[in-house]
Amino acid sequence: MVYCSLCQEEYSIFKTHCITCEKIKRILNLYSKEKILEILEKVCLRKSEKLQEYKIAESKKQLETIEEEIEIQEKTEKFKEESQRLNQSVMEDLKKKLTHIKRGT
Repeated sequence: MVYCSLCQEEYSIFKTHCITCEKIKRILNLYSKEKILEILEKVCLRKSEKLQEYKIAESKKQLETIEEEIEIQEKTEKFKEESQRLNQSVMEDLKKKLTHIKRGT
């Protein structure tokens, strides 16, 4: 079994390259290998600065999401506290009114 000399994964019996690598070789023949390398580096490889910017942007998005969730939780807790206070106030008023009604009868 003879493996492709470029990818060393697929095998070819009559040629030194597999079908996929043969296509790549044709493209290399059309353009210079320097041009192909430049394109591959621009498209496939990210510079560390760009990657760092991407990571920072993703971290900011995550932080904003977390801050929004915290804000929602705080508002929910505040609403619960206010509704409990209101309920207690209403219950006390009702008790007073019931007490007055009982005394009146």
